Amino acid sequence: MLDQHVIHISLFRPVLFAGAEPTVVILEGLTAGGLLFGVGFHIATIALATFYVTVVHAVMVRLAATDPQISQLYLRSLTGRDYYPAHSALSAAVVVVRPSIQLVR
Repeated sequence: MLDQHVIHISLFRPVLFAGAEPTVVILEGLTAGGLLFGVGFHIATIALATFYVTVVHAVMVRLAATDPQISQLYLRSLTGRDYYPAHSALSAAVVVVRPSIQLVR
């Protein structure tokens, strides 16, 4: 007979602030605050900060609904190489890949 163990939902549910990732919410707040306090309280900056907080946050909530760690996944994808050369074996020597276009400075 199989033993079934109940795992509390807080152990596997992602931590989200207002439906988005915490780092994204902090970045949104800092950007809106920087607009308001750095540039000044003008109609344009208030409108831009309000637009930024409402629209960008709504997009981030929608992205977090599909994958709660989407920003970390995106940042990790930037560190990967575009091309991995094929190897014949696990102990094969690493082939140096040279770019096909040489940049002249």
